[in-house]
Amino acid sequence: MIGVTVNRVFLIGITMHIAGKVFLGLGAVTLVIGMVMAGMGGNALEDVGDVDVEGKTEWSGQVGTFSYDKKDQMMVFVSDTVRCDDFIITFSNESGDTPTEMDPCTEDGSAPEGHEDDPRGWFHMGTFGWYESQGDYNVNASHEVRLLPMWEVLGEEFGEAAGGFMGIVGGIGLSGCGVCFLLLGGILALVLKDPKEATQIQQYSKD
Repeated sequence: MIGVTVNRVFLIGITMHIAGKVFLGLGAVTLVIGMVMAGMGGNALEDVGDVDVEGKTEWSGQVGTFSYDKKDQMMVFVSDTVRCDDFIITFSNESGDTPTEMDPCTEDGSAPEGHEDDPRGWFHMGTFGWYESQGDYNVNASHEVRLLPMWEVLGEEFGEAAGGFMGIVGGIGLSGCGVCFLLLGGILALVLKDPKEATQIQQYSKD
């Protein structure tokens, strides 16, 4: 019976020692994955607001006809080389010019107010479609413009921001779990040295 007990203790020691190594490995992997997730989430947040203007354009030009389906308001973008106080645009149909107005310019007239949040290389000059009905509109602008669907773009940007935030939160959580596993594995590795070979003690009874 004593030999069986010693063997059992020895096996438990081996099991706990292996468990320590497993926790160390698991903690390292979890920590790395968490850090990668947090980094990717941070990059996604940095990209919020950097709209692909050319990729999302539904109409571009300086003079022409734009068919408006009234499904979304249309953001008016121009190159950031265009001065705000030099830019003019009109939308008109058989009823005449629409009441669409562009955003006010900064004091020096170089850019529209709020341009700090605009995509790199572009100015958001204003929005068309708040008051206009569905139909064809004649566009006449002083510079080439690009029209983008406002709520579609904003929805994608919001989804990207939410995904980035969740990536950061999830990454921090995984990193925390990884640290805990590393601590537990380190404690087990320090406390439980490599178990020595157990010596079986045999007891014989005299008849």
